[in-house]
Order: sequence, then C-alpha cells, then structure tokens
Amino acid sequence: MAGVIFKNPMGITFDIRSPSDYYKNLLLDQYNELMTEANYNSVRHAIICSVLAYHLREWIWNCNKDAVKDYLLSQKFISWSKIDNDDYIECKFNEYVNQKCPDFRMIREICNGSKHFSTRERGTIKDTYKREGGLSGAFDGNAFQTDDLMIKDNNDNEIVFKFLLIRVVDYLNNLICSLKI
Repeated sequence: MAGVIFKNPMGITFDIRSPSDYYKNLLLDQYNELMTEANYNSVRHAIICSVLAYHLREWIWNCNKDAVKDYLLSQKFISWSKIDNDDYIECKFNEYVNQKCPDFRMIREICNGSKHFSTRERGTIKDTYKREGGLSGAFDGNAFQTDDLMIKDNNDNEIVFKFLLIRVVDYLNNLICSLKI
C-alpha cells in the first residue's frame, strides 16, 4: 500500500488524500505549533490537536479497511469468522486503538467536549484547566516556571496535556507506518 494515493470520494479535502497526508499536513503541523514556546499553553491549539488526532483514527479506518483488517488479523485481535462485517471490525479497531493507546480515550473526550456543549457520557476526565507556574521538569538546577494545560482524571490524577498528546501522536504515527497507508 505504500505510495498509493487514496481518493476521498467526497473530493473536499484539498490535497489531503491519505492518513499519511492528514498526519503530516494537519495533525503534525498543528502539533508542532502547539509545542512552540509561544503556543505551549494555547487552549485553541490543544483542542484543534485533539480534534485532528481523534479524527485521524477515522481516516485510517475509512481510507483502507482491508489494510486495517489485515493488521488486526496479524495482531490476532480479530478472527476470520467476522471479517466481512465492517461494523464489527470498525468497533474492534476502535477497541484495539483504545487498548494500545489508553490516552486516546481522553483525546476523544476533549474532542467531543469541544464539539458539544455537554457530553452524554461521563468518561475518564473529571476536569481540564490551565495550571499556572508549574515546573519545567528540568531537575538540574535549570528548572523554570511554566504554564501547563492539565487534565484531572476520575481518580484525581493530574496529567499534563502535552505529555498525553505526545504519546497519542507517536502512537498514531506508528500505526500509520505499520499499516503503510
């Protein structure tokens, strides 16, 4: 599948024609902007990154269902018995992504929380907020104060959004590479 151009039948995505294009031209560009000092704690960039990361999973599935099926079979995550049931396989693909990248659930919640005024379900996130003046993480005497976008989960654990996003973006990149799409 490497090098294959997948045409979006809707034709409304400009030059974004594959999950790799989507990753490089949308998610990675936005992610790199968020990681700059000027945008490090930008709520706008964080939400846009979350929306793009979450929807990349849909692009991966819809772009080449056969590649996803073959991959899930190779990972022994599905069996041949329901290989023709796309709804079942898509559910299993979502389950696989959530299992291999547990942070993806929080990205989904942030994505849906930004899209809807209220969400129907209570997920793993209890709250999101901006923490002002956290430490940079350098422990060599060069630590400095930074502002961080934070997530509080249902167990009151605090998670720095940037670190969660790094894990999700890395996972999605590795998945695209594994699928060769």
